[in-house]
Amino acid sequence: MTTDRPPHGFRMRVARRLAGLHPAGMIHGALVMGATLALMSEKTRAEVSVIGAAGVLTIYWLSHAYTHALGRGIDGDQVHLAARLVGSIRHEWPVFLGGLPALVVFATMLAFGSQVATAMAAGLWVTVVLMAVSGYLAAHQAGVSGWRTGAETAFAALLGLFMLGLNTLLH
Repeated sequence: MTTDRPPHGFRMRVARRLAGLHPAGMIHGALVMGATLALMSEKTRAEVSVIGAAGVLTIYWLSHAYTHALGRGIDGDQVHLAARLVGSIRHEWPVFLGGLPALVVFATMLAFGSQVATAMAAGLWVTVVLMAVSGYLAAHQAGVSGWRTGAETAFAALLGLFMLGLNTLLH
């Protein structure tokens, strides 16, 4: 059976789709959520942990949107701030989306009775995987191959592993 698709077509489609979603914002969101989980205390009540983590992610997303809107004004965009802010909230939405996988895993595990520390670790591992996949897809999209793909994937994963290490050191 032959196909007209180039090799690695699925990966290329995923990489292109992610590239269209403002991947830097998604990576920022993933890192913010990972850092938030890494710094949380396992002694905190589960409900407070989820609300706090979601609050940090939301504030980070909205602050990204606000600074984006301000930057557009500084660059000479004369549209009213409120209109710029609405557009910037949409533009920066991937920041929120990037943090969502770890937050969902964290909240789901807590809902099913896991300890806060276990749920935090699971959320952090989701961040590690998300970072590694992002690094791999970015390398693939850029046409990188061979050992350099592995190096770029490993470097991205190291950012997530750094947060796991930080969590271990602090708690």
